Amino acid sequence: MPHLVLEYTANLLPEFDARQALHRMNTVLLASGEFVPDHIKSRAIRLDEFLVGDEVPGGFLHARLHLLSGRNDRTKQALTEGLVAAMRSCVTPEISQPVQITAEALDMDRTTYSKAIVGS
Repeated sequence: MPHLVLEYTANLLPEFDARQALHRMNTVLLASGEFVPDHIKSRAIRLDEFLVGDEVPGGFLHARLHLLSGRNDRTKQALTEGLVAAMRSCVTPEISQPVQITAEALDMDRTTYSKAIVGS
């Protein structure tokens, strides 16, 4: 735990580097002291079909941080603020449209979460 899902719009390419963003975001999660490195599972999903507003050009980055329930709001807020800062550091001035950067922390029910590890 946790699961980190980064969604990014395709119009941010080629300037936006999703792998770099995931590394910076994982660094934020590890620096919090809340997680063990091997437990963090991160992935990036490129959105080819998207719309920001109705006709205004723009793109976005959005992170969903799925956490086992039990953390307080202050901790979750600090995590999402850190994720926004990490994503922002990956948006270069060469990107020619506005980019909205957001993050949310979502609780997963600890009693119904299941996990298995296969292999060594």
